[in-house]
Amino acid sequence: MKNYELVLMFSVGEDTLTDQTIDKYKSVITENNGSIDRYEDWGSLKMSYDINNESKARYILINFKADNKIIDQLNELIKFNDHILRHLIINTKHECTEPSFMNKERLKSA
Repeated sequence: MKNYELVLMFSVGEDTLTDQTIDKYKSVITENNGSIDRYEDWGSLKMSYDINNESKARYILINFKADNKIIDQLNELIKFNDHILRHLIINTKHECTEPSFMNKERLKSA
């Protein structure tokens, strides 16, 4: 299994739908023998430019271990979800379990 990082940008104001979608993605990972190393909800942040006439997005970060089958399933689910403004899945060399830079900043300011 390889290590991956998934960043999702959701439309703001769709919190219930966003939570259901994230739960679905997590279950796809875990039900297919993958594992979630880190999950962070960065909340709503202002974007550098408008996407679909929206200036803010809710950012979600998930680090996980998976095989190609899981990645293909996630890509299919993401492709047909209209509430996801942008997404990025990258392969990482090492598993990431410590808080991300974005989460450290949020914890510092709280």
